[in-house]
Amino acid sequence: MTMQRRFFGIIPPTITALNSDEGLDRAGMRRVVEHQIEGGVNGLFMLGSNGEGPALRDAVRREVCEVAVEAARGRVPVIAGVLQPSTARTIDDMRLLRDTGIAAYVAAPPYYFPGYNADELVAHFNRLADAAELPILIYNIPQTTKVVVKADVVIRLADHPNIWGIKDSSGDWPEVQQLILERPRPDFVVLQGNQSLSAVSLLIGADGLIPGFANAHPRLMADMYAATQRGDQAEALGCQATMDRFLRIRGRATLHGTKLLVAHLGLCEDHLTSPMPRMTPAEAERYLQECLDAGFPSRVPVGV
Repeated sequence: MTMQRRFFGIIPPTITALNSDEGLDRAGMRRVVEHQIEGGVNGLFMLGSNGEGPALRDAVRREVCEVAVEAARGRVPVIAGVLQPSTARTIDDMRLLRDTGIAAYVAAPPYYFPGYNADELVAHFNRLADAAELPILIYNIPQTTKVVVKADVVIRLADHPNIWGIKDSSGDWPEVQQLILERPRPDFVVLQGNQSLSAVSLLIGADGLIPGFANAHPRLMADMYAATQRGDQAEALGCQATMDRFLRIRGRATLHGTKLLVAHLGLCEDHLTSPMPRMTPAEAERYLQECLDAGFPSRVPVGV
């Protein structure tokens, strides 16, 4: 199986179903996973930003991966974020998740301290790749890390056989386009994490998407991917336009908004790690109603 066929299509940055004490809601987590797989996704990305990965306790992070892998039952690969501010702590995170059954690590650049140059970033990711018993996907999300992983750095990192690709959420279209069109090696995977660039990225050759909206409406995103694979540009752009209508509704607490939609579907409660921003009850009611008015589906039966 090639790398591109292993990680492709729609891979939601899956939310973490939590109890009020910030422990894992195992039943809710299984329902979330089943909802996404039934919706046609091609993989699951646990412990990313939507999964509140950096905010969860160590034991919960490991449990999230165990439950997701168990619930997926081999139907799709499960990958997991290792989002720490230093090389050593990221390696510790990889060891924490060892033997959970995940298929790859999604590793962020070091953050908190500014000023990294290209050589330092290359050294960071190469050390991770040397230490990892699983493949590494680079995670470029400068809006949260404040560190940009530029295309020229990614091209250098592609020389390492254990670095399999990138999840790019930067929204920097020229940089992502370069990686798609000038792929550093044929099997290097490029996954688009910026939802506004979803359809266009797939249409020019991106391997897949990691869209937060797929938590709530995986079928829409799966339909977008399927349309691009059969060359139906109009259908793909139509799916993009539908998603864009929902994205424009987003309020100040975007992750809470995602959890409100998932809770509306009866999958889990809308608990968040503290002190993650939350909408007020009035804001939440207005947000949900606006989404329903825009065509968000009502509750659906979900297997467990």
